[in-house]
Amino acid sequence: MPSRAETQDRNRRALITAAIDLIAAQGYRAATVEAIAAKADLTTGAVYSAFGGKRELFVAAIDHCRAEFEPDLSGDSPAGILRRFGAAMAAMGSSPDARRLFRFEAELVPLILHDPVLAARLSADPMADALAEALAGTGIAQQDAERVAESAAALARGLLQRWLLRGDEVDATLVTTACGALAGLLELESLRCL
Repeated sequence: MPSRAETQDRNRRALITAAIDLIAAQGYRAATVEAIAAKADLTTGAVYSAFGGKRELFVAAIDHCRAEFEPDLSGDSPAGILRRFGAAMAAMGSSPDARRLFRFEAELVPLILHDPVLAARLSADPMADALAEALAGTGIAQQDAERVAESAAALARGLLQRWLLRGDEVDATLVTTACGALAGLLELESLRCL
């Protein structure tokens, strides 16, 4: 017989998966607490017990998505970070789960206009943070490092999003080449900022 902690963890995971599946397949409006609980074969009380409410469940789901697909980008050069992100993008682009998770995140984007907690979670960008840290470590002023990192991260993510939105197959060679070229531009820009 599973312990109470194991049951709670299993319930949390089931609710997160149900929320992601419902939002990705049917949109945010279809993902009511009742529908999520039913999809997870749990009660609505389980949602409130595990998360406190719908928003907290969505925050946990965002964290789950990011943990599943975001590579660890710390402790590398700016170019190395982009190259590793490119490899991760290539893997994500060919994964049906990544496409489902992308649709989930895309459905939540309009909510950020009205919900600062979701806005903070969705706008957090570990790649931009890792790039800014690596660039600042090269002697670039923090403000310039953050500006360049934010731009590079947006370009890399935009490329992946464009492929996922169009339903195109993601060409791993093209992704890694594009991120390598972006890394080269990043190195040139970082030299210019010195």
